[in-house]
Amino acid sequence: MKDFFYKYDQRDDLISIRTDAESFTYKKLFNLSEKLSSAFDSKVNTQQKYIPILSSNSPEFVIITLALWNLGLTPVPLNTKWTESEISSVLDKNKLDILIYEDKFIDKLGSLKIRKISFTELFDTESKSYSKKDNDEAVVIFTSGSSAQPKGVIHTFDSLSNSIINGSTLLNQKVCDRWLASLPFYHIGGFQIICRALSNGCEIIIPNDLQIISLSNAIGKFKPTHLSFVPTQLKQLLEESTPAPNELKLCLVGGGFSNDSLIIDAADKGWKPVRVYGSTETASFVTSADVETIKKKSDTAGKAVENVEIKISSEDEIIISSSSLFKSYLKDDKATNDKLRNNLYFSGDLGMLDEEGYLFFEARRTDLIVSGGENVNPFEVESALLKIESISEACVFPIQDEKWGQIVAAALVVKKNIDEEVIKSELKKNLAAFKIPKKFFFVDKLPKTSLGKIEREKVREMFN
Repeated sequence: MKDFFYKYDQRDDLISIRTDAESFTYKKLFNLSEKLSSAFDSKVNTQQKYIPILSSNSPEFVIITLALWNLGLTPVPLNTKWTESEISSVLDKNKLDILIYEDKFIDKLGSLKIRKISFTELFDTESKSYSKKDNDEAVVIFTSGSSAQPKGVIHTFDSLSNSIINGSTLLNQKVCDRWLASLPFYHIGGFQIICRALSNGCEIIIPNDLQIISLSNAIGKFKPTHLSFVPTQLKQLLEESTPAPNELKLCLVGGGFSNDSLIIDAADKGWKPVRVYGSTETASFVTSADVETIKKKSDTAGKAVENVEIKISSEDEIIISSSSLFKSYLKDDKATNDKLRNNLYFSGDLGMLDEEGYLFFEARRTDLIVSGGENVNPFEVESALLKIESISEACVFPIQDEKWGQIVAAALVVKKNIDEEVIKSELKKNLAAFKIPKKFFFVDKLPKTSLGKIEREKVREMFN
């Protein structure tokens, strides 16, 4: 189903990519990818099917992706925040022996003993003829690794296109609509911005970087119709008083817990937010909830979108049936067989469905804290903590304890000093006693992934 993303390849009247410095029509973009395909084919003699790319969001990344697709090769975007040792570990584990990299990342690659090709070297190579090849695998996206070793999630052209089709009613995309590339392309949410735009004749607006000031400037200048943010980004834009563009159709908010108050505040200010739930393995969102739904059903992740069915197991695990599910994990049959069974994805997330079919996400199974035989959901405790005015960020985690097995602890970023007893007193209004943290740690900042997700495992390591 690769043709799904090539429907507008000959249109010279449509803009495909726009940056502060340049723009590309659809025809120019696809012509450049053809040229690069022939250059790559003549430059690299590799039996490797999977081609890692270390790149920031850029037109070059999109061109390289299309060029690899022409050759029947599968792009593997790498997290640009990874250290050299993390990059090396992922490449070694997955037996990847070649890497295409943006020149500015050369310092991360010094000790890697693999074939390395810079953007400059690749784009300067003379073009020759090449043979187009087919391959059903479109991309490998690594999971965030916020609590475990990143796993490479293989998506096919079918799974990516089905995700777009399943969300088409919600997204309401039209030719000439404009997507802001507000998430990194190595993240499924960012990569799907490329795919959604290309398949619908939309523009991809690529800001100078993913700092809030750059996103705010791009929003003001290019007036995107579609946005996709993690909660941290949306919160920061509201704090900066960035005005929502009048042209905006919707703003997806996913990739982490979002307070109802954030969604409602954003809606009041014209951002048209829609809370979504999904994962790398589902090729982006599988449920959605608009602000009116959230006002009626606090904390809901919404209802399943078209062609998706959500089930809850006897152990409260969220199980997903969808035409957008991943094919397998790269070089990891055990993990694939554990998570993908009978065309169902066993998410590892705990949740519940109400009588009307609305999903409520509770926690990841691995995040639950068991203290004195009682299960404590860290997200519930964090939500209660964030309702206290002085607290701006919170991460709740377990500490091993001889008496209780585990005790509940919390790392907090505060706006102003607040006494622990005051915090406990406020929490008692909403939480059972066993859920209230027994230890508090006050920090200047919490470790986060490049998408602003708190890295729970690192927090646990800091205080255990």
